[in-house]
Amino acid sequence: MKLALKIDVDTYRGIDDGASRLAAFLSSKHIPASFFVSLGPDNSGWAASRVFRHRGFLKKMQRTSALSVYGWRTVLSGTLLPARPMGTSFKERLRAFRTMGFEVSPHGFDHIGWHDRAAHWDEARAREELEKTTRVYEAVFGELPQSFAAPGWQAGLGTWRAMEPMKLLYHSDSRGEGPYFPSFARRRDDSPGEGGFKTLEIPTTLPTWDEMLAWPATPALAGPPGRSGGDGVTPENLVERTLKEFKSDTINVWTVHAEFEGNVYFSHFKSLIERASAEGVEWQFLPDLARHLLQAPGKIPVHGFIQGTRPGRAGTVTCESYG
Repeated sequence: MKLALKIDVDTYRGIDDGASRLAAFLSSKHIPASFFVSLGPDNSGWAASRVFRHRGFLKKMQRTSALSVYGWRTVLSGTLLPARPMGTSFKERLRAFRTMGFEVSPHGFDHIGWHDRAAHWDEARAREELEKTTRVYEAVFGELPQSFAAPGWQAGLGTWRAMEPMKLLYHSDSRGEGPYFPSFARRRDDSPGEGGFKTLEIPTTLPTWDEMLAWPATPALAGPPGRSGGDGVTPENLVERTLKEFKSDTINVWTVHAEFEGNVYFSHFKSLIERASAEGVEWQFLPDLARHLLQAPGKIPVHGFIQGTRPGRAGTVTCESYG
């Protein structure tokens, strides 16, 4: 079984606390991972407006104990409290992650702005945001990024058109079943450059823990009132349920969040990693995977993309489409 770790760092606290904890643990186990870090201001406080725009958002925040995960400073960041800059505040920390052998790449500039609006941006607006992101990345690492992960799995024609000139090794902006070239023509017989984008997309294939704990409750399986999770998923059986989601016939890409698995659920994360290692999982490093796949680009499928839903996630995300 093959498993690649993609770690999204959305907030100032995520870099300062959770990401460092995850990096130290994974380094001690010699397990590769890709850290995708939001590099601009932490405007997390504006996420509260999703209560009025995304059905189920408030319930999800309650089920996953969001306040204990993010803390008051993050919940109010950019609204009642100043938005702290992320990339420029942690230059040495991010460079240290790279020195430890991890991939460190952008997760957008303004995480909230991208998450809530980017799927509908045109190319010019997306390019503006990517240029701001790249400037901070260059200030930290002295080079251009080779990969990118869209906040909230929000991508579209505008964002992917704007990324094409960047000549990225890959991006990881969607949810799906396996690596593909996105096609804006949505034709199965397209090859890269003929109705499709040339940049490889490596989607997240597994559900995230915040989603699993917010899966719609099944009355016969739901736990006692006030417990997290539905459909039988609780903090106590989260590791076991996650292992059952892994597939043996494909490359599993699991997105974890520094604020979640690196904080309140860190002990659960360690348990899962140790269980997976004991069961012989083959750890994949996303840049190496991309280079391997691109040796034979003709074998990489070309698929369309849509805005779809995922159980336990409020709103929509960009999804690989087979139609």
